[in-house]
Amino acid sequence: MQKTTLPYEDNYLDLDPAVKDSIGNPVIRITADYHDNEKRINVFMQEKMKQWFLEAGAVQMVAGPTGTMGPSTHAIGGTRMGNNPETSVVNAWGFAHDVPNLGILGGSVMGTSGARNPTLTIQALAWRTADHLIKNWKTIAV
Repeated sequence: MQKTTLPYEDNYLDLDPAVKDSIGNPVIRITADYHDNEKRINVFMQEKMKQWFLEAGAVQMVAGPTGTMGPSTHAIGGTRMGNNPETSVVNAWGFAHDVPNLGILGGSVMGTSGARNPTLTIQALAWRTADHLIKNWKTIAV
């Protein structure tokens, strides 16, 4: 089961000040956890799944706890897309509000991953940004 995780200010990625990779660069540190909304969604979905499995003939189910976010979590957000430079980093085409000529492609422009794997949405947004760049090269590349 997959559920959406809403964007929260206290869920974020940053560079770890102490841990380095094999060539000395800081690694990404994940500071994130599920909030009450996600915990309630989890309980609701588990109850629905239990109902479906029983109707399909299952005789016993074990529901696990919601758990915590970890390294397998899709890292979404951080350079959010939007029209308002006060509340977003990139415009609707994925280009930075404050840095001319900077396009950002990836899951960081999305506010939430939704309830499905975000890979195809990330690919579509990257394609859309690249297509916009090609069609508007003379006005973007300054």
